[in-house]
Amino acid sequence: MFSTYEGLMIVSEPVHTKYILDSSAESDTLSDQAVIQEGRQGLRARLMEGATGAEVVERFTDLVDDRLISRYRSVVQRAGQASAVDMQQCCLVAVGGYGRRELAPYSDIDVMILTEASQAEAVTELTKGLFHHLWDLGFQVGHSLRSIAEALILADSDLSARTALMESRFLVGNANVFQDFHNRFVRRNLGKKVTQFIQQKLEERQREYAKFGETVFLLEPNIKKSKGGLRDLHLLQWVGMAKYQAATILELTNCGVLVRQDAMAIQEAREFLWRIRCFMHFEAGRAQDILTFDDQERLAAHFGMADQPHLLAVEQFMQQYYRHTMGLHDRCMRFVDRTREISWWKRFTANFPSSLIEGYFIETEGRLTVPSEKMTQVLGNPELLIRLFRLSQERGVPIHSQTIDELHYYLEDIPNEQFHTPIVSKVFREILSDTGRVADTLTAMHRAKLLEKLVPSFARVRGLMQFNQYHKYTVDEHSLLAVRQAELLAKDEGTLGRVYADIKQKDLLHLALLLHDLGKGKSEDHSEVGKVIAQKTSERLGLTNSERHMLEFLVHKHLLMAHTAFRRDIHDAKIIQKFAQTVKDSETLRQFLILTVADISAVGPDVMNKWKETLLIELFDHTDNTFSGNGISQQDDHDEQRQIQEVLSLVSQTQGQEHQNVDEKMDDRWVQEQLAQFPIRYRVGTTSDRIAMHLIAIKQLSRDVPLVETKFYEDLNVTEYTLIAYGGNRPGIFMNMTGVLAALGLAVLDAQIVTRKDGIVVDSFSVKDPDYEGPPPPRRIERVCQTIIQVLNAEQSVDQIFESGKRMAFGRLYPTGRNKTEVKIDNESSDRYTIIEVFADDKQGILFVIARALVGLGLSIHSARIGTRLDQAADVFYVTANNEKIQDPEAYGHIQETIKQAVENFWSE
Repeated sequence: MFSTYEGLMIVSEPVHTKYILDSSAESDTLSDQAVIQEGRQGLRARLMEGATGAEVVERFTDLVDDRLISRYRSVVQRAGQASAVDMQQCCLVAVGGYGRRELAPYSDIDVMILTEASQAEAVTELTKGLFHHLWDLGFQVGHSLRSIAEALILADSDLSARTALMESRFLVGNANVFQDFHNRFVRRNLGKKVTQFIQQKLEERQREYAKFGETVFLLEPNIKKSKGGLRDLHLLQWVGMAKYQAATILELTNCGVLVRQDAMAIQEAREFLWRIRCFMHFEAGRAQDILTFDDQERLAAHFGMADQPHLLAVEQFMQQYYRHTMGLHDRCMRFVDRTREISWWKRFTANFPSSLIEGYFIETEGRLTVPSEKMTQVLGNPELLIRLFRLSQERGVPIHSQTIDELHYYLEDIPNEQFHTPIVSKVFREILSDTGRVADTLTAMHRAKLLEKLVPSFARVRGLMQFNQYHKYTVDEHSLLAVRQAELLAKDEGTLGRVYADIKQKDLLHLALLLHDLGKGKSEDHSEVGKVIAQKTSERLGLTNSERHMLEFLVHKHLLMAHTAFRRDIHDAKIIQKFAQTVKDSETLRQFLILTVADISAVGPDVMNKWKETLLIELFDHTDNTFSGNGISQQDDHDEQRQIQEVLSLVSQTQGQEHQNVDEKMDDRWVQEQLAQFPIRYRVGTTSDRIAMHLIAIKQLSRDVPLVETKFYEDLNVTEYTLIAYGGNRPGIFMNMTGVLAALGLAVLDAQIVTRKDGIVVDSFSVKDPDYEGPPPPRRIERVCQTIIQVLNAEQSVDQIFESGKRMAFGRLYPTGRNKTEVKIDNESSDRYTIIEVFADDKQGILFVIARALVGLGLSIHSARIGTRLDQAADVFYVTANNEKIQDPEAYGHIQETIKQAVENFWSE
């Protein structure tokens, strides 16, 4: 027996019942399966030959209609006379997407058996004969059995049910029953409580955005439920039905509530999405709404796109996707916004003419716009056009969406040169200089196509996808988001907020953020292209020489601060001195820090973290000290004595709490002797609490038993594993440590490798544990520590751990394919070490493979910085050969080829 469900739609699989199909029913199933399969094959062939998406969904809907209607009649005919009479008092109704006649090849089928009154036993038999048949055909079925009264009551209390029933479509059965329901439903629901309905549907859609993507510009969007997907179109149709009783785009257009230009663009976007959705269903052989990278490649070929020298076919396809979905989202939201009820006060005041603002603009319904009689003057005057956006920023009032649309269409044909005037440039700089709503204003200008009149390169990157896992947004979206991220730093209560507040020319900072990636999509280095763009922009805006130098530097070198902080030893005085010489002054340094933080923050969610922020601020502080004449911190006698006393105090506290087995007293002389064993970079760059932890462990250390100390840093959300051991009889410690950590699924963020004068190694690895939010539990910590010790004692091998605990490889190849492995050798930046940079496609264990190659080359690793560059691991190693820098240039090629080959062999396994 079927239960009485609480909701309208229940998607379920068949359950075992006593209902048995007779032989003719089984024959019907086999026959229908063949028809459905043949129909899908035919429609797939038609799609590949160029059929529209609309044709495919309509014909497949017709096919399913035909099978369902036939099955319904067959079940009624086979029923006994009494049962058949009862069945005459019901009908079969398509609802939801099936009701809209938008059935994709493997979509769920949502149907309802609607009865005039109570659900008789005969009607229950009808549901069995019908729904079981659909399951046997392989469909996912959302089904219900309801009387008219039950359906109407459910619509009153359940938003999803009300929405689904709005799209009801009669299939077969008693048409009078459906008409009765339909008429009562329309009287009871459509045109009633419209404002509440619209608000509820908007809130429901916002929840879907949060789950499926709050931006159009996702790498692998859900073409149905992500922003700009088909669900936005459905929202427009639901609102149109509720408000105007118009169920289609054509009807809304004929009613005059949807302008024909918007209707055409919406229909074009719908056709595009329908077509790719059908393609994805056919390729997967099942319902598939995630536009995967593989699908994107296949669709690019299907649409006849070919790789261009600097723009892949798949990137061209995604640009088209973003254009359609962005337009669809904007137009649907504008339509919905126009349908929302206006308050009685606004309706009352609308009867009185609004006073003109600055002689050309008016504010109405909380929006800034241009009255129709002034529109021609404003459109023909670039100075008035940009003044509209400045006024919106100053008053904190958005520009009406319809006005944005009119500007968008008009500005497409206006030469850029008309906007290159001193007054327009002055107002543009005022917009950039403000401390509020800069990003909002620039985004509105971009929507209206005004921004690209002032910065022509912005037109080329509109919708340009950065096809890698590092960037999550298109170039234009990323650039605008970077400005927003900089503005948000004004609320930061720490160093970043103070630095942002101290910047004197915020317009140059915000402009640099707009320009920094506009060189993307060209054959040349995008930073070099960006420098030229910055030069041309400076000329157009009439910047002074000092302003031009600042802007060009920020755009041209926008990656330098991140590279220095994340790939170099920022406690090395030579590194800091070189960086300071490049930056030149404190104002540039302030702008550089904020630009770098905002740029990284705008790459994607959680890309900017506390760990990176700490490194960038530390580099900022060291460089700022250099500008003030103090230079990077070096220890004098006073600093050394203060450090000794701090360490002693911390040791005493820790001994009483955790290390009571340390017998010999640690006095200041002993601490001083121990610190003298460490290199200066350790003493300067290590906090007193970490030094105390390390010294306590050293006090307990024996030559045969290594120790592993751990500490979780809550503010950084990282765990530090520190190995303390006599290194002489344990070669390859760094290599084995990286192997164990990778094999156990830990992501290494940074590594500090220290070898003391007496041969004791103190190697610290800062890691993120993806299996846990917050501190890992003690059992996890214990397992990691035990495994490290077992490997160092040769009780296990790294290869064995990898084999026994295989995980899915982190890192994924994108449609652009494998990236070229690069190995760079820098023998200039450090006086003591040769710096080796390795850029390789990321994969679980890649750091271990590189470290093993370095050890095999006879190189000693003294420090390492672990990071990423787009889709690649970007690992930097400070090395020596026989305690010296690598002086033989001929050795460079051998080192590079050995590492490259090790990486290639690893990827080919």
